[in-house]
Amino acid sequence: MKSSLILLVTALCAAPLLAQDNVVTFNSSVDGVSAGGSLRFRTETRDPASPQKGLDSNSFSSGFARAFFAVDVSDNLDAKIEFQHVITGQGIGSVGLLRQGWLRWSTTDHTQLQVGRFQMSYGNERMVSPLAWSNFGRAWDGARYTLKGQSWKSDVFWTQPVEMMGIAVGAQQAFGGLYVEVDPSEAISFDVYAFLRRDRLMGGLGTNDVTVGGIVEGQPAEGWSFSIEGASQSGDHGALSAGGTALAARTDMVVAKGVKLGVGYELASGDGNATDGNDDAFKPLFDFGHAYHGTQDLFTWTNLQDIIVRSSFDLDGNWKLHGDFHIFSLDDVNGGIPAFTGGPFPQVPGQDALGTELDISVKGMIAGGIKVWTGVSFFSAGDAIATSKDQMWAFLQGEVFF
Repeated sequence: MKSSLILLVTALCAAPLLAQDNVVTFNSSVDGVSAGGSLRFRTETRDPASPQKGLDSNSFSSGFARAFFAVDVSDNLDAKIEFQHVITGQGIGSVGLLRQGWLRWSTTDHTQLQVGRFQMSYGNERMVSPLAWSNFGRAWDGARYTLKGQSWKSDVFWTQPVEMMGIAVGAQQAFGGLYVEVDPSEAISFDVYAFLRRDRLMGGLGTNDVTVGGIVEGQPAEGWSFSIEGASQSGDHGALSAGGTALAARTDMVVAKGVKLGVGYELASGDGNATDGNDDAFKPLFDFGHAYHGTQDLFTWTNLQDIIVRSSFDLDGNWKLHGDFHIFSLDDVNGGIPAFTGGPFPQVPGQDALGTELDISVKGMIAGGIKVWTGVSFFSAGDAIATSKDQMWAFLQGEVFF
């Protein structure tokens, strides 16, 4: 494990000396052939390991190496294959996986068919995200058909999430949907969607639900933007009837040159009654929670309310400072704490305050084209978490493309 990390760090440092451009292009009888890849190394420390009393701090490092080969056969046909080798952390081992392997055919000027293993990203990534923060990322096996108009675009897909890249090992799930984007003007746009999720479990008692929703967003004036998204679920969550809802709203404004401030509110419903035959908790699909609900990834997007104040500052043309403040609470005080990392957390009956989190990070580039992202986060535990203790989290990440 230690030798793997040393090799990864050495390659990360040496890559800028070897890479001349983002990709290497070769002359060929086809329209174009390219090859490239990327390396990432990240080290993290949590103190304590979970916001609970009596626990020590936890430090670990992880990363990946990726390599791809792409071919543009013609204006209407292209293909890509990409492999990744992921180091999940000291003492855990490494995993090699096929990250992408797809063929894409533009059947007409307005239609496109993609088959194989590919990534998907829809809307603001609250429902479907490739999860760039994760070393594994997400991928789906299946087919996707795209139809484009002058001011609209629609995708229809039917897939299966890839184990370790979107779904747990041993799980089987079908995931399909329809996503439509409409852009009537530069000032406003609309998205509507319907996603079907079906677990393939023995006895048929898994998740079998439909998530429908939409997004309205735009820029009413220069430097001012807004976004509102709402979704609801129906179908079955095991033996219970699904009925969760989700809401996300935000607005951001440029208040000075290079300075942006914003506020937001995120809600995912909870279920406080397990005996009524209904599951009113919203179950997230493949969301980018790391970008929305605190970089510590303490809570998943169910039975959760999150009030956010966000900011960004351009330090120069190359570096940007981000600062976000979250106020977390339960939607349903009887619905349980939606722990993602470090849980499950014991709950104090009748309390709904989960805590606050301050996230500060800096992103930029250093010599040779290495992307650097570093930050620190402080979580102050609320009254709802029993035996709680405040937690500090810090990370440093470097990534290079070649």
